[in-house]
Amino acid sequence: MNTNALNQSFAKYGKLSLFLAWTATTLIYLKLFGIFTNLEAVKYINEAHRFLETGSFSAPRFWFYSITIFILAIAFKLKIGITGAFILQSLLNLFAYHIFFNALTRLFKNSITPLCIVLYLLLFSPYQSWVVFLYSESAFFSLILILFSILVLYKPDTKKNLLLIGVVLVLVILARPLGILFAGSTYLYLFYLASHKWKKVLGFASLALLAAAYYSINIIFSTIPDWHITQAFEQESIICNLPATPPYATLNLTTTGSPVFQLWYYLSHNFAHFLHFSGVKLKYFFLMARPYYSKGHNYFLLVNTTIIYFFMIAGLFLKHLKFERSAVVFATGTTLLYTITIIFQCDDYHNRFVLSIYPLFVVLSARTIEYVLLRFFKHYK
Repeated sequence: MNTNALNQSFAKYGKLSLFLAWTATTLIYLKLFGIFTNLEAVKYINEAHRFLETGSFSAPRFWFYSITIFILAIAFKLKIGITGAFILQSLLNLFAYHIFFNALTRLFKNSITPLCIVLYLLLFSPYQSWVVFLYSESAFFSLILILFSILVLYKPDTKKNLLLIGVVLVLVILARPLGILFAGSTYLYLFYLASHKWKKVLGFASLALLAAAYYSINIIFSTIPDWHITQAFEQESIICNLPATPPYATLNLTTTGSPVFQLWYYLSHNFAHFLHFSGVKLKYFFLMARPYYSKGHNYFLLVNTTIIYFFMIAGLFLKHLKFERSAVVFATGTTLLYTITIIFQCDDYHNRFVLSIYPLFVVLSARTIEYVLLRFFKHYK
């Protein structure tokens, strides 16, 4: 097998193949689902109209969904309507895959690997079908790909690059509330690449970040009218807004003090209960299977996640596997922050939480698969 010729061919026509694959899959999802404007999309459409009329949102929390709202508002302002909003949203997604592909070509030795990663994500419908939904997930997923790519392509060694990273990070945070977690993983990425001198500075800065996180958590859970910090454990909710059937376990709780204190009180007085439900939540989170999905769909998800996680974890034990460590730090940090968040709160009904970082799992898995295959072909040759 002439692997060099094949590699050169993929390097030459990779971006064209990406564009054709993206166009084909987007048309397929459009045929299957149409431009989805029901359910959650309705509130973003209403907020876009309200913003154009009043210049404000109905509640401050919509700032953390504002990217999708602004896309809709721009489309309405330009009088291109829902179809125009879908086109703008899709163009953002196409750009995300373009820059993601560029980043992957820098990370991987073989030009076939980046295209395989992109093709897999495009064909993995639980992830890519969100491109036709006028939900915040489409912009959020796209911006995460862009943030990862920026971190790979533009090292934080100049003020210009740091500013670019900061701007993209802000856009991620404004796309969905969970975007705030990427502030933590981006900080870990910056800390890893920093010089010894700047590590000291960032170390002191981390104290300020922890203080900010403490006050932010208290403010958030003190101002949400329909949710409090221990509610998921009290109602034994695995999926957000889907409490278990009563009766619930009797817990030792307190309603005094700050939300963070209330959570600490729950942990220190109900640790066995915490461990049990943490395990259940993580099973739902990582495996994606749901009792309300069909058996075929659950098997499809389990086969995919099992393969991805197997190679992702195996790569941690391959000493000779060379890969951009800063990318691994970012991906690992993001995964840990998401894991902690799910443990202390709840998972999403449609796996939107884990799907937002699923491309990071695919990248880490692909590095192991590429390593194994390159060694195999070298031995075969």
